[in-house]
Amino acid sequence: METKITESLPQLEEELELILAYLDSDNPEERKVAEEIFNDFLPRLESKIDAYIKVIKWRESLIEYQENEAKRISDLAHTNKQTVHWLKSKLQTFMETRVEQLGDKGKRLEGKLSKVSLCNNGGRPPIWINPELKTEDYPEEYKEVRLHINHNKLAEEALNYDEVRDEKGTLIAKVMPRGKHIRIK
Repeated sequence: METKITESLPQLEEELELILAYLDSDNPEERKVAEEIFNDFLPRLESKIDAYIKVIKWRESLIEYQENEAKRISDLAHTNKQTVHWLKSKLQTFMETRVEQLGDKGKRLEGKLSKVSLCNNGGRPPIWINPELKTEDYPEEYKEVRLHINHNKLAEEALNYDEVRDEKGTLIAKVMPRGKHIRIK
C-alpha cells in the first residue's frame, strides 16, 4: 500500500538540508544517525517526486486531449461556417437573379416558416482605390509616414555588445539571462 506523503516539497527540502548538514559532520555518531534518517527520508522524497511527475504527466495528457478536442471542434465550426457561407451565397445569387427579373417585388420571398429579403449593406460604401498607382503617384496629402522600431536590429546589437544605449547613455536594450525549465523523463 502506498503511503501518502503529507509534507510539501519545500518542507522535504528543508529536512534534506538538515540531514545533509549532519552527514557532513565531523562527529561519526552524528553521521551514522544522519545516514539512518537519510535512508528513511529518501523513499519519502522519491515518492513525493513521483507524485509530482504523475500529476504533471496526467495534466499534460489532459492538455493534449483538450487541445485536440478544441481543434476538432474548431475545424467542425469552420466547416459549418463554410457551408453556411456557401448556402447564403447561393440564396443571395438566386435573390439577385429574381430582382433582375421581377424588379423590387422580387426582393422578398416567404416560405411557410421563414422570410428572406435582399437588402443593401449599411455603413460606409466601399471605396475603390486605383491599385495601379504607386505610392509616389499619390498627392502628399494622402500619404502618411509611420515610424517603427527595428526589433531585429536592436536584438542583434544587444547580442553583439550585451547592451545598447543611446547617445545620452540611456539603456535601450540588453541581453537578459535565459529562463529555466525542467526536463522530465
